[in-house]
Amino acid sequence: MEEDNGRSFNCAESVVICVNRESPLPGFNSSCMRITSVLGGGIAGYGEVCGAISGAVVSLGLMLGTNGDEPVDDFKLKRTQARSVVKEFLQEFSDCWGSAQCRHLIAMDEGKRTPVGTLRPEEGPPKNLCNEYVDWSTRKMHEIRNSIK
Repeated sequence: MEEDNGRSFNCAESVVICVNRESPLPGFNSSCMRITSVLGGGIAGYGEVCGAISGAVVSLGLMLGTNGDEPVDDFKLKRTQARSVVKEFLQEFSDCWGSAQCRHLIAMDEGKRTPVGTLRPEEGPPKNLCNEYVDWSTRKMHEIRNSIK
């Protein structure tokens, strides 16, 4: 997780900060930070979509999303392509870590749920893997960005 001058950023904030630091995201500004500030912990701590995923989706939106003012055909094409990339990312995250839901990931991390996912450690004591989810999501964003350049 990212930290700066006594501020600890959540998983969604951490992903967009890391992605933007390596290669500036188009349109990244304080509005993006305000949006991601409520996405950590599975959306405001509710346990739904993992914050690392949410941060990655915000990053993908900035990279691939529409502005809303494109000609209709361009708008539809960009939207279709962006949604396809987001769906692939979600599927790969779930395959690797066992879920897209924060509460399920945390339950596996704490040993309260059967661990699944190709990257999840099979043995050892329970361990919070949030930093790994952030790092993995950030790496995937760089891979995706490099593949579309």
